[in-house]
Amino acid sequence: MSPRRRGPAWQGAAALAVLVAGMAWSLAATLHSDRAMPPTSPYLVAPIALTIGVVGGIMLASWASSPWLSGSLLAAGVILAVEVPLSDEPGTQPLGYPNANAALAVQLLGLCGLALVSLRPGRRWPMVAAAGLALVVMQLNRSAGALFVGVPLAVTIGVVLWRPPRRRWWIVPLGSATMLIGACAVLWLAAADTWPRVATRAFDPVRRQLWHDAGALWRAHPVAGGGVGSFVEFSPRAADPDTVSAHSSVLQIGAETGSVGVALFAAVCLAGLLWATRGRTALAVVGAAAWTALIMQSLIDHVLEFVPVVVAAGLVLGWAAVGPVSEELDVPEAEDPVPG
Repeated sequence: MSPRRRGPAWQGAAALAVLVAGMAWSLAATLHSDRAMPPTSPYLVAPIALTIGVVGGIMLASWASSPWLSGSLLAAGVILAVEVPLSDEPGTQPLGYPNANAALAVQLLGLCGLALVSLRPGRRWPMVAAAGLALVVMQLNRSAGALFVGVPLAVTIGVVLWRPPRRRWWIVPLGSATMLIGACAVLWLAAADTWPRVATRAFDPVRRQLWHDAGALWRAHPVAGGGVGSFVEFSPRAADPDTVSAHSSVLQIGAETGSVGVALFAAVCLAGLLWATRGRTALAVVGAAAWTALIMQSLIDHVLEFVPVVVAAGLVLGWAAVGPVSEELDVPEAEDPVPG
């Protein structure tokens, strides 16, 4: 089956404009604070990596039923799994940070979900194995954050396969609400003097201090932030190479690019959800769930700074937007009611 494209053409231009606006604002905020932004800054690299990933995902969708693609995803799961015991330090390879390895595994799980939706039942076993390996990688890297978002993603994929959804109106509101609740919780913790017990068990004291420092820098420069690179100078904890960032996307962006930067980041999050819903409903659910999982994990860790993770997320979005579904799941879709 050939890929199907949905949605008006202007959506692609609008999504790209949002990414460019975010890059431009981060540069403007940095210049405003009399700083220089290195060309390798995540504020510049991540949007480019995401765009490349989306384009790659669109092309990948044409190979959805190819044994070569299934074999490649299975091989990726094997490589990620064996890298953990082969690393000199547990969980450092291939990305050098256990939680980033696990975040990559979450997006691999999303790709496996798209492949499962696109294949006939008799050809799904390699993807079931790859999806299982992705969950194993999350556990091997001891990433509680990845498991927190990865297990619901796996359940979502299973539900889509068991009972293909017919309507899509709920996808964007649910994903947006999930991200908003997560962001509000992190912002509340960053400003709170005392954390609830569940939070102190989930996050170490170092992260608590990083979040407080990022919140303080944001409050000192509420509109434009302190400029890219200011958090390293502001936080005493940032002297350690492992804690040079706030370990939270919303707090890092807020501290260095202010409320305008956070608003543009929120627009990127929404654009990702809208882009995923361009595809068939079954694919849209999986793509939006994987994108939501990435954003939720980024709220409590600095996974967006790792290019392979962002590229993989782009692959999921690109594939979800245009990819075909198997004949067994290609059920007639009920039209969502049009307001008003």
